[in-house]
Amino acid sequence: MELPADGDVVFVPARPVREAGERDPAIEVRRLASSGERVGLAFSSVEALVKTLGPFQPWVGLPMYAYVVWLRVQGVYQIQVDPSYGIDVRQWSAEDVFYASEGD
Repeated sequence: MELPADGDVVFVPARPVREAGERDPAIEVRRLASSGERVGLAFSSVEALVKTLGPFQPWVGLPMYAYVVWLRVQGVYQIQVDPSYGIDVRQWSAEDVFYASEGD
């Protein structure tokens, strides 16, 4: 699949982060099982993200160029667009989201 255009909005896995009473999303980076290399995941639609990562996966939408810039700053140089994984992919549960966003 071709990379989305710079201005296209992509949907990327995130996680809730609590800091100083604020709740903000933090973009997730995954690791390739084969090499351990960090990789960014970008999905062309929310439906594609949910199909691969499950219905409880937190996500954010942002322009592709902003995602690429963020990845480069983090030292991540590989992006998978609309990847599909087997049942062994880490998926968030409703409880995971609750505990990550609410804490104790």
